[in-house]
Amino acid sequence: MSSKKAAFIVFIFLVIFLLVRLPGISVPYHQDEWKNVSASSNIENAGEFFAHPPLMQMMFVVGYKIFGADNFRFIPLIFSLAGAALLFLVLKNRAGKGVAFWSLGIFLILFYNVLGSLVPDVDGSILPFFFLLSIYFYDKWNAASGKIKWKWFALLATALLIGFLTKLSFILVVGTITLDYIFNNWRDFSRRKFGYVVLFSGFFGLIYVGLLYLISAIYPPFDMKIMFGHASQFSEGEGRNWIQIAVQGVKTIFYLSPLAFIPLLFISKDIIKRTRVFWIYLIVGAIFYFIVFDFSRGALDKYLMFAIVPLSIIVGHIFSRIFSDMRNLQANGALYKSFFSRLLPAFVIGLVLSALLILANFLSHEVLPLYPKTLWFSRVLHGEWLILNPFNGGSGPLGFYVSFLFIAAAFVISAIPAGIGLWKKAWRPHIAVVLLMIGISYNAVFAEEFFAGKINGSAPKVLKEASGFIEGRDDIKKVITYNDIGAGLVEGMGKYAGRIYATPESENGYKELFAKHSAAGGHYLIVGIPPLGPNTFYGKFFANCDSLFESKSGEIRANVYKCNTK
Repeated sequence: MSSKKAAFIVFIFLVIFLLVRLPGISVPYHQDEWKNVSASSNIENAGEFFAHPPLMQMMFVVGYKIFGADNFRFIPLIFSLAGAALLFLVLKNRAGKGVAFWSLGIFLILFYNVLGSLVPDVDGSILPFFFLLSIYFYDKWNAASGKIKWKWFALLATALLIGFLTKLSFILVVGTITLDYIFNNWRDFSRRKFGYVVLFSGFFGLIYVGLLYLISAIYPPFDMKIMFGHASQFSEGEGRNWIQIAVQGVKTIFYLSPLAFIPLLFISKDIIKRTRVFWIYLIVGAIFYFIVFDFSRGALDKYLMFAIVPLSIIVGHIFSRIFSDMRNLQANGALYKSFFSRLLPAFVIGLVLSALLILANFLSHEVLPLYPKTLWFSRVLHGEWLILNPFNGGSGPLGFYVSFLFIAAAFVISAIPAGIGLWKKAWRPHIAVVLLMIGISYNAVFAEEFFAGKINGSAPKVLKEASGFIEGRDDIKKVITYNDIGAGLVEGMGKYAGRIYATPESENGYKELFAKHSAAGGHYLIVGIPPLGPNTFYGKFFANCDSLFESKSGEIRANVYKCNTK
């Protein structure tokens, strides 16, 4: 394939990448998303709010001045788009255009990346960009010789420093590249080379600390005490909430889809070797987030976005290997036609299975309340899969539902033929086609529900209607929101009075808060995703309130309540 043709195809991929994500630009900000945007509105706010290394807040403050509050999602989208182009470039140099195209395609499809491309934070787009940039410079450094080698080494160190000055978790990338260098050179890893690694690590640390002090001197809004204080809260303390970790971990698997996991059954030793640096990144990241530190009180599903790039690359290698004979077949039209004729049954099977999976979303499903969380596990373990799975969190998204039956069936239906492919290697191209079609359908349903909610309901729609009602009522002065849904919109009206999290352990405190707020004539905005349990304290409280406004979209309701003081 000529360079011009490859460039044109990459351009088409990037256009599709952009078009798929543009509908999410206008999705309302939720909780930490809104806080990041609000804090970026001026330097003073950024200094008080951002608890990360300085470049994050500096990027966001500049980004706010360029895009404003309404278009802030363009910042992560631009980095994600640049990361997609960089992913292709890295893999073209490492493994050839075929692998690069496959990996870029997987990266484009995964809903988790769609979400990460739009979250106004650094984990889903900015850090992956600097990870890929570091790998690009690392590869160039490894391949170079003579004086030019120092140029690439300096660029690698600079990329690592920029990433580390954006967020402390970028230490994973520094560690990954260091470990990969050791693995590459372990046969002749002399004391001198070991000394170089130690020397570079120490020198890198000194430069990093020096830059932190320099930036804090010339950029007063950055406070190192806030940064280190935030980092220390994830050290082992009160004990880990293992249920929360399990929930966030399962949510991450659902976001990544069968397409990111099931093809791993076809991994080979050669592919593992070729993708070793990405496997190291996955393993080091898993140890960091699940073992070394306690992120059960943080947005773990957001932090685990680091896995999107390495999984896209590894799966891209696997699909490229399965269809590796396509390049030879393209040289002969008859053989090329024969190739697709042989795969036609697989396309038909994949189409039928995808259609059945999509239709499963339209069966009657039950909507479970937020608590107890163990109820969800109980239903799943007992095979009661006709339930809607809510997807929301403190760092976004605002909230949407997807059928658990659809999710589970997609994984099972993908795993069965893949299992057969372990023994029937000749069937793997057919199985790969089926996996691709199911994967595309699965991720498309997630994206559709996130953007529009045509199947199970749209939280942005009911929120827009409820907030419009609140804005139009002069008698509504102060509003408490459930799960902070709509906090940004209500704050913009000057009517925000706080948030509630309907946790069992908080009931006593909320009894007093509700009494004071209601006595003062306050109101409540409840966007029920997930809904409040009718038999809980919260459900019973709002059942006795007057609903001044109600909006419904599918299984999602929004109510504006005024409650008495009894």
